Amino acid sequence: MSNDGLQLEMNFDPGKNRFHKNLDNGTFMLLFEQHAPSDDSDPLIAGERLKEIEYAVLGIDAIPSGLAITDRFISPNTLNASSIATSLSPDNRDRHIVFLSGRESNLQKTAENANFCIANGFANIVAVSGNTYPGEKLKENRKRVFTDSVHILEYLKPRDKYPFFAGCTVNPFKYSPETSFPQYFKLMKKLRQGANFIVTQLGWDMLKLQELRWYLSNRGKHFPTIARLTLLSPELLEKIQHGNLPGVQFSANYQAILESELKYSHNQFEAAQWRRLELQAAGCHLLGYSAIQIAGLNSPDRIKIAAERIKAAIAEFSSFEDWSQEYTEYLARTEMVPYPYKFYLFENLFSKAHLETAPSMTAVPSKSLSNREKISYKIKKFIFPRADKQIPGSHYFAKKVFASCKECSRCRLPKTFYVCPELCPKGMANGPCGGTRLNGLCESSTMKCIYSEIMHLATWCNKVHKLEENLIAPVERSQKK
Repeated sequence: MSNDGLQLEMNFDPGKNRFHKNLDNGTFMLLFEQHAPSDDSDPLIAGERLKEIEYAVLGIDAIPSGLAITDRFISPNTLNASSIATSLSPDNRDRHIVFLSGRESNLQKTAENANFCIANGFANIVAVSGNTYPGEKLKENRKRVFTDSVHILEYLKPRDKYPFFAGCTVNPFKYSPETSFPQYFKLMKKLRQGANFIVTQLGWDMLKLQELRWYLSNRGKHFPTIARLTLLSPELLEKIQHGNLPGVQFSANYQAILESELKYSHNQFEAAQWRRLELQAAGCHLLGYSAIQIAGLNSPDRIKIAAERIKAAIAEFSSFEDWSQEYTEYLARTEMVPYPYKFYLFENLFSKAHLETAPSMTAVPSKSLSNREKISYKIKKFIFPRADKQIPGSHYFAKKVFASCKECSRCRLPKTFYVCPELCPKGMANGPCGGTRLNGLCESSTMKCIYSEIMHLATWCNKVHKLEENLIAPVERSQKK
């Protein structure tokens, strides 16, 4: 069926969107994350299982609740998230959100997926660039298509054609200036391109969740924000320890506590995780988060238990001060910072819940560029000042020597401080993905994330503002040589 045909079958009323209305009204929500099943699953059985989960979620009276259906989060080989979501009740699809991954999906395919969502009544989507996975080689990933979430949001921006309530993601759990700032710069681009709400990466550090809320408030960006939490299991702990979830990590101190609890008894480990989830949920509520998205709950019974526990935890704390004292004591003052990476954007986090005046910013040590880096930048700027205005193959040999040119279908060097975005294995042109490691290395190679270099160059040129203002156009990876 043509895209136009799908458009004509639009099955939701943009005025009836309970998820949207809850966020607008400041009504705190619970979202229960469900991953699209592997592609060798029986779609009918997977659909029935999802119906059972939805039935439990719709039966929660304590707090307005819905589902978050992720797309290729745990594996590249899964059923299409939007397709499997069609097993959900047509009358309640406006309560749920569906993630749209840019992995192996160009903009045309993204449009087809978006039209499918519209035709089937899914009003709320979250654009993500997509993951790489352990064992995938650098050369393989360079050949794959990863459509940047910024480009997905830009493409879906015409609300007359794509009447979505669209969201974006950010990873605030970064602990050095060179990994933290690029996350926020890219977030600003996503908001400019039409994102209406924000979902965080998985994480445990409540100071970082508060940092994000303070950052948005300080910038005057009052967007609904959803904190992504999880009920940690021994299996998930092992996955994270082995680096199987890019961008998700523990501090050494916190990991040691988790391993100790697991070694003592499985029951103690589970009880501790439930209490931490309760405390995190209550903390997010007090910090002004609009909702929490909880992973790791895959049965109706556990979903109902979680809802009751979270309702009780929210009622337990009458003030942020009471909560922060309990949270700190329960964690036995566990150091959540993954030493030696210990950067927080603001001072005095946890001193209060919300900003009342401009916050004190943490002093950021400046990184001096080496003479070699400065000379390299100046040479490239001198030789390629108008490369984005010229035929892509112009000066190819010089670009190859000085900029490791990948012979893109469109040159973007002047807009990326003469660092080719195709050096990124995913080809991210508007900022980093959320998967960079603690030391700033790329999630799928031993190279440094190119956005660390770009940020340092922008700082040296006194043009940091360009990192959130410049919208870098995509290239078709299939057109590269």
